[in-house]
Amino acid sequence: MKKLISGAIAGALLLTSVSVFADSASLVGKKVQGLFTVEQNGAKIADAVIIDGVAYAPVRAVSQAAGVELKVEGKKIIMSESTEVTPTNVPTPTPSATASTNRPAISEEQAKENKIRSLEIKLATLSGSIAMAEAQLKDKPDNAELQQKVIDLKAEYATLEAQLAELQK
Repeated sequence: MKKLISGAIAGALLLTSVSVFADSASLVGKKVQGLFTVEQNGAKIADAVIIDGVAYAPVRAVSQAAGVELKVEGKKIIMSESTEVTPTNVPTPTPSATASTNRPAISEEQAKENKIRSLEIKLATLSGSIAMAEAQLKDKPDNAELQQKVIDLKAEYATLEAQLAELQK
């Protein structure tokens, strides 16, 4: 009888601890507040959802569209500037390749277009981040940390906007 009771108690403890961990590490049961389409130059890249004020979009699809190299190492997702042009809607460069890298050479104009496209994507992402931070600021207007975040995001947006304007000249 004692074994039965101790087994039941051990089982109950195990089941409750697993469910507590699952609640803290998961989005199961969370309310989706919105569904957005991620586009690049009018072409749909992926769908993103907003859960608890945070946007969730497929990292691989967004990084490929931005021309950023993506690697997964263990539990890390590493994004780095790609030296190779990989977006699907960019015209394929001429097949001439340099001897040292064996990668197709791209013209200055194509590189400039890619940089402009990348800046436009970064600006769109930053714009969404600013909107979310401002929405959070409405709920907590006295939060100095959040106020500084909005200021920093707007400053970064202005810098990127100036870079884009310079490239578009």
